[in-house]
Amino acid sequence: MKIQRVGKPATTLRPVEVSAAELTNEGLRFDRQYVLVKPPTQEQPLAEHITEDQIKWNFQLGLFHTAIDKAWSKLTITHVQAKEHAAITVPLSPSPLGLLNAAVYEVSIFGTKAPGIDMGEEVASYFSHHLGSPTRLLYIGGNGQREIPGAAYLPKHYQALSIAVNDKLQPQRIRFADAAPLLITSTASEEDARRRLPLAAQGEDVIVRFRPNVHVDVGSEVAPYDEDGWGMLAIRSQTDRAQEVSVRCLFRTVRCLSLNVDLAKGGMIATNRQLYGLLAKDRRTNDKFPHKPVFGQYACAGPSGAVLRVGDEVEVTERTGRSVTPMSPASETQLTGADYIASRSDITATA
Repeated sequence: MKIQRVGKPATTLRPVEVSAAELTNEGLRFDRQYVLVKPPTQEQPLAEHITEDQIKWNFQLGLFHTAIDKAWSKLTITHVQAKEHAAITVPLSPSPLGLLNAAVYEVSIFGTKAPGIDMGEEVASYFSHHLGSPTRLLYIGGNGQREIPGAAYLPKHYQALSIAVNDKLQPQRIRFADAAPLLITSTASEEDARRRLPLAAQGEDVIVRFRPNVHVDVGSEVAPYDEDGWGMLAIRSQTDRAQEVSVRCLFRTVRCLSLNVDLAKGGMIATNRQLYGLLAKDRRTNDKFPHKPVFGQYACAGPSGAVLRVGDEVEVTERTGRSVTPMSPASETQLTGADYIASRSDITATA
């Protein structure tokens, strides 16, 4: 197996696909470091993060395309249907001095909080104009990380989780991602999802709707949704043979209504192309959230500083026999290793 695509899914916007990405203890570098929010009010003191599936107008977020320049210093956001004020550029790594006097808001996602530093009036006006509602762009503040929310893995579990790849690496954190540092999917599952669409729509790049960070080419020998049973992966670099990345799969990822967004039109997609319902017919395989379809696995990886590249070799080294959570004892979930290697490797990352 190999990494086929690596992506940095910009929070709620179209993802940036890259050929390589550096790992940090919060996921891929630059991934989900920005978040779009509704400004706080007297009644709602927390800044509310905006996602595609909250209310109908948020489907327009799919019309914003993102691009990183060659120097990895700037992020350009373009509204593909706008006739004026179509694009704006923000720094990929804002200067701390430039943010000294910026407003700071508290953002809560799935019950864990982080400070967000306001990026100013120009970018706020840009998003507010195109979305038709007051919107602010925030950059992750404080120590640049947020605790992993237990509520994303177990309903009403309000405590944060301490999760590490193994006992030799530091505990993981996240930025403005929902629940985990990484999301991993496979080409076999992608093909199964595509076959559920009408014949005329089967040429669509459906994986963009699933927004993975790492998309693994498993070849033709591996069944769809084999990743449901992945426990640990080893990713070996094709350019640096001394580098090996350990990946711990945490949780079968339950999906939301953002799967039904028409990314080309910025609205709800036709009923017969709504992947949420098409998958819900037989993919409700996470017993903690039994009414939601599953596609992919939440994961974390290390060591920090390692680089994942498209084409890297992926091996499944441990498997699990049932749906697990990060709170499950390892002795209950770990089965024998599976020594098969995929034919391609794909990683995708978002900023």
